[in-house]
Amino acid sequence: MIKHYFKQAWRLLKENPVLSAISVIGTALAICMIMVIVMSYEVKNAPYPPETNRDRMLYVKWVSSREKGGKNTGSSNGPMGYVMAKECFKALQTPEAVTIVSAYAQPLLASLPAGKTAVSFDKMLTDEAFWKVFDFSFIDGKPYTKADVDAGLRKTVITEKVAREIFGTTSVTGKPILFNYTEYIICGVVKDVSTLATAAYSQVWMPITSEVQIEETNGITGACRVFILAQSKADFPGIKQEAERLRQKFNASLTDYEAFYRNQPDTHFVYIHRKWANEEPDMKSVVRQYLIVLLLLLIVPAINLSGMMGSRMQKRLSELGVRRAFGATRGNLLSQILWESLLQTLLGGVIGLLLSYLAAYLFKGMIYGNSDMAYQLGEVSLNPVSLLNPVIFLYAFLFCVVLNLLSAMIPAWRTSRKPIVESILSK
Repeated sequence: MIKHYFKQAWRLLKENPVLSAISVIGTALAICMIMVIVMSYEVKNAPYPPETNRDRMLYVKWVSSREKGGKNTGSSNGPMGYVMAKECFKALQTPEAVTIVSAYAQPLLASLPAGKTAVSFDKMLTDEAFWKVFDFSFIDGKPYTKADVDAGLRKTVITEKVAREIFGTTSVTGKPILFNYTEYIICGVVKDVSTLATAAYSQVWMPITSEVQIEETNGITGACRVFILAQSKADFPGIKQEAERLRQKFNASLTDYEAFYRNQPDTHFVYIHRKWANEEPDMKSVVRQYLIVLLLLLIVPAINLSGMMGSRMQKRLSELGVRRAFGATRGNLLSQILWESLLQTLLGGVIGLLLSYLAAYLFKGMIYGNSDMAYQLGEVSLNPVSLLNPVIFLYAFLFCVVLNLLSAMIPAWRTSRKPIVESILSK
């Protein structure tokens, strides 16, 4: 019986190709838009290499300082100083690991010692804990160690893109390379990192002690950020409390200024929305904007689909009346409409899923790019596995199923309750 209904539904689709195509495409676009928005959220928040621990990460993006004991309400805001990073965060005992990194991935020139051509890449300064906090895939060599960082050695980890462009191979461990015409020794090569990994991204990494750190306002502000890897999310309150105690201890040792965090460390979701150093992000407004966009993407296609399906059922009232006149029961009519609607939704769902992945790759720079990483030399690369979220697709598909069923079944149910003659004579 079900097979018969599907055959009949397919025949009806072919009889009205224009209206059927509009209905299927409407369902496909609804699912496509929902999936694109969800995938945009996923690549910014879901854990994937090298940021596989986003769910148990805390971030200190900026720090603020003000006059100590004074009446001046003004503040100085920006990246953290290396001195403060070590005393207030590196000294934390609760987390699994804490890493200090440079605040910006600045471009540098890379070349061979005897080469005449230099190529520009993005660099990041880190300590040894960086390689524990983030999950990089080494294809040659290994990261620099604590001893290397403490000694300020000029060692470096590069991506495979850098290795291939400079050396023509990825087997380059132990070889010298010039960065801004200063010699470094390559200790490891990792797979390329997408600019979507806003915390871990770079193309060249080197010990933070290999360059002189700028310090201002008693070591409070400088050019550093701190990333904290907790044992679990349950440790977040304890880490924040310990960080606050260390801040107070650090401030007690200062004479002219004091530091404050503006409710940092942040979770990953808050971190990616903290744009400015002198103000906290309005997370309620951010969540509200997400909900409004999602509701609009659901409601607008819903109105269109409902109108198209309702119009289609009105045109079939006389057909349903004739079928009742020849003995079809109300249950038969409703079952037929049910399977026809499911077939249209199924076709629209498959097309919508394909369209969403096509849009994700064709417009990845526009959809997934962000202002923080817009100036980077790397590319917005996507991991297809990380984008695959069958649960979200199922929810979007079920929404369209319910919508199509209501749009088709309500007119059909009303028709089944009308006198047969009235249904037959309807236009």
